[in-house]
Amino acid sequence: SSGINAEYGYLLLYNCCLAFGWSMVLWYTLYELYITEATTTVYKRVEVALKLSQSLALMEIVHAAVGLVRSSPITTFIQVQSRLVVLWLVLDPVKEVQADTNVPIMICAWSVAEIVRYWYYALSLVDKVPYFLTWARYSFFTFLYPIGVSGELLTINSILPYVTASGMYSISLPNKLNVSFSYPTFLIIYMLGYFPYLPKLYMHMLRQRSKVLGGSVAAEGEKKNS
Repeated sequence: SSGINAEYGYLLLYNCCLAFGWSMVLWYTLYELYITEATTTVYKRVEVALKLSQSLALMEIVHAAVGLVRSSPITTFIQVQSRLVVLWLVLDPVKEVQADTNVPIMICAWSVAEIVRYWYYALSLVDKVPYFLTWARYSFFTFLYPIGVSGELLTINSILPYVTASGMYSISLPNKLNVSFSYPTFLIIYMLGYFPYLPKLYMHMLRQRSKVLGGSVAAEGEKKNS
């Protein structure tokens, strides 16, 4: 029907655009590292493409909520929000942290993971996923995920001295609402929140890898032995 075709076309366009967007982020990152041989200017170089590509991931929550894709809106929200917090509430407002060495490493890990993921989704819609892309989709996370998460935690930790000294986003008493808020404390609690969830998510991804690639590996073995 026309409705199904419209949904299919939209998802194909969305995934292709995000695959291209993250490819630009990776290209700009590597280009800046090659030209300047320094990490200090990488964020400024990729800032626009990074913000656009990562912020558009919010649509994945909408896709799950309205049934365009077979994903849990809650799980999708948890996966998307951490990068948005790091991008908009950590990296963007604290200029001093943007030059940290771990930032380009984190951005590269994000980029490679998303390029593979979005191309996998796009080609799945047309049933043209090559085996290497399937393998990459369910294998690269084994090292990209720890690198990306470590980068996020290091970046959040790096801004603690700055936000503590400046009082940024904090609310102190007395005030009319009689409410206080400590942004550094919030960030510390937020970082601690990574640890209960991350092992579960990582193990889930390992199980998915075994489920998807296990059959393929077995089939390849049978071919070689036949």
